[in-house]
Order: sequence, then structure tokens, then C-alpha cells
Amino acid sequence: MPPTRVRYRVLLAACAVAVVSYIHRIGFATAFTEMKGPLELSSTDLGYIMAAFLVAYAGFEIPCGALGDRWGVRNLLTALVLGWSVLTGCLGLVMFLPALWLTPFLFLLVVRFLFGMLQAGCYPSLSRMMADWMPVRERGTAQGLIWMSSRMGGAIVPLLLGLMFAYYSWEISMAQLMLLGLVWCLVFWPWFRNRPEEMPQVNDAEAQVILLGRSPLSRKHLSWSQLFQSKSVWGLCLMYGCGGFSASFFVTMLPDYLRNHRHFSEHQSRLLTSLPLACGVVGCVLGGLLSDWIIRRFRSRKWGRRFNGAVGMVLAGAAFTSTIWVETPLALAILLCVTFFFNDINMGPAWAACADIGERYAGTVGGAMNMVGNMCAALMTVVSGLLLDRTAPIEIFGRSIGGHDLLFVIFGVVFSLGASCWFLVDASRPLAAEVLIDPNNDQHE
Repeated sequence: MPPTRVRYRVLLAACAVAVVSYIHRIGFATAFTEMKGPLELSSTDLGYIMAAFLVAYAGFEIPCGALGDRWGVRNLLTALVLGWSVLTGCLGLVMFLPALWLTPFLFLLVVRFLFGMLQAGCYPSLSRMMADWMPVRERGTAQGLIWMSSRMGGAIVPLLLGLMFAYYSWEISMAQLMLLGLVWCLVFWPWFRNRPEEMPQVNDAEAQVILLGRSPLSRKHLSWSQLFQSKSVWGLCLMYGCGGFSASFFVTMLPDYLRNHRHFSEHQSRLLTSLPLACGVVGCVLGGLLSDWIIRRFRSRKWGRRFNGAVGMVLAGAAFTSTIWVETPLALAILLCVTFFFNDINMGPAWAACADIGERYAGTVGGAMNMVGNMCAALMTVVSGLLLDRTAPIEIFGRSIGGHDLLFVIFGVVFSLGASCWFLVDASRPLAAEVLIDPNNDQHE
């Protein structure tokens, strides 16, 4: 009997929630350009609000990943999506608060903190889901498709909200976006099960395909010392921290930067916010496919995960820094698209490496990686807000440089540091398995 294909329906559900997560996440950044004036908020205020989201997102990554590893992702992911969707719909309540002192700012700060706390479990849960449901040779492609979907959500929402704002207020528009998460929960929870053997629709042939290429797991529990002593885990965390610092600008501060600091029109700003994420769609898919192809072609999981991740980050850094020398919307759009494309070449291999290294602890490893990424992203939002609001030039080594230019030089340097961290990562060595490794050969399936 041929194998069933239930794992692809599971992948479709994962892709769908990735779309929803980024629609809700970037929806706020887009809506902020509408609420900024009436609420008398600045770019620095936005930086602190985004930092609150990212600090919570980072702080709850490992706890949520560990919960997913311990109890499975079905109930956890449903509760998380339900909670963050309701918070998205409640954003409009800020307009009913009295404009006393910092009341609107503090309300948004608290709501985005809670939103980040709930979204923290999304991608570690999906990493564990893919570790349970996808065979090793399909993980890079699967993770690429998940991150492609997130970018689709991010690319759609600025244009979608632009149309919705023409007919509805931003408050009503955000409440309508809430419904996407509620519908996903109603479809997902009754159908999904945590492991293939718990799903009656999965036959024995597909179960064997899913298990193909996995290392035998010999330990029941992963100790924290084992996690933090792993050079590969440190490499993943540092790499993702550098990527999070630079690339998170696109999903947090870019709309405000284009509209209020580059002084582009509303239409141009929304288009330039959307286009890089659309290019990220292609980058995520190609990155995952290339990673899996290298493993099949050269029989090296280590280099299958490393190669396009490291090359992509170097090229992303070069393109991001180059934006300081262009003025026109077209030239800036091209460089922003190139930056995000090469950044997203890195995404599939990064999250596939979490599954390769973590196996049954993929949620914990993914949570640790994403925690560091978002801690660095939180730092970026504060630094970006301060530098974007700074009008006086900054003296560095006796030379004057504008705050905007310095910001993008920093982004380029940090991207390059992230590329070097990939060389610490060996995806052929799982944490929780007794693997016989020939030290003279890294040809591991």
C-alpha cells in the first residue's frame, strides 16, 4: 500500500498559522502610521513599544518551546493563536482611553508585551511539529515553506490594510484581522494530533517514511547543561541573534522609517514595506530547497544547513548597508528586496537545523534560538528609534555621520557577524542521540 500524505496537510496547517502570525504582527506596525498622529506618539515611542513585544517574545521562547516538547503542540498552539488574535482585535480600545499623561502609550506597551508573550510559542511549536511529522530530508523544504508563508502574510498585510483603511477605521480593520486566527483555531484543534501514530489517517507506510533517516534517541530527557554546552546550539543562537537584530527592522520600524524619515508617500511606503517580504517568500522556498538538495547531493547535513545560510547573510549585509547611498524609491526598493531575499535564504536551514539537532527537543532548541534573536531585535528597535529621531550628526573617528546612515552600517556589520556563526553549527550531531560519528568524515544522512 502506498504511503498516505497526511504530513503535507499538517504542513499546510503550519503554513496557514505562519501567515496569520505575520498578518497580526506586521498589521500593528502598519496601523501605527495611522494612530501615531492622533495619539501623539513618536518613533522613539514605537521603538519602546516594539521592544516590549520583542522582550516578551524572547523571554517566553524557551518556556513555550519546552511546553510544546513536554505536552505536544495541539493544545498549546491553539491557545496561543486564540490569545494573540483577541489581543490584536483589542488594539482599537486605545482610542477610547483618556489622553492623560502616558495612558495610550502604556496601554499599547502592555498589549504588545502580552501579544509577544503569546506569539513566542508559535515557531518553536512549529519546529517541534516538523520534527515529529517530517522526514529528515524534507525538513529544510518544510521550514522554508513555513517561513515563505510568514513572509506572504507580511507582504499581504500592508496592502490589505491600505484597502481596508479606505473603507473602515484602523480600529475596525484590526478587529477584522482577529477573525483569521479564530477561524484557524476552529479548524485546527478538532483535527490535529501531536504525533503521526495518534492520527488514524496515517498508514504504516507513511509512518516509516516519516521516521526515515532519524537517529535513535537514547535519552529520555535533555539536561540544560547539555543544551548550553553544545557549540551548535550556541552557533544557532548567536547567528539568529545577529539576523534578528538586522532583519527585524523590516517587520517593526520600516513603515515608520519610510513614511516619516524618507518622506515617501503613503502608497510608496506600503509598497516598499510589502515588496521585501514578497521577495522573502521566494528566498524562504529556495533556501529550504537548496539546503535539502545539498544534503542529498553531497551527503553532508552539516554543509547542507551551513552553506546558503552563511552566504545569504553576507550578501544581505552588503545590500542593507548600500541603502545609505540611494535616494529614489525604486533604488531603495531593489536594495531592500535583495536584503530580505538573502536574509530569508537563511531561514529554512536555520529552523531545519533546530529539528536536526534537537529532534524530540526541537521546540526547546528552536525556542532558545528564537529567544536570542528577539532579544537582539528588541535592542534594535530601541537603537533604531533613537537614531532615527536624532537630527544632529554623530562624530565617529573624527567624521560626521547621520543617524540614519550609521544605523544601516551597523545592520550590515551585524549581518556579517551572523554569517561567521554558522561555522559553529553541525546539524549532523543531534543532542539527544547516541550517534556514531567518524571524525574524519561528516557524511551523515
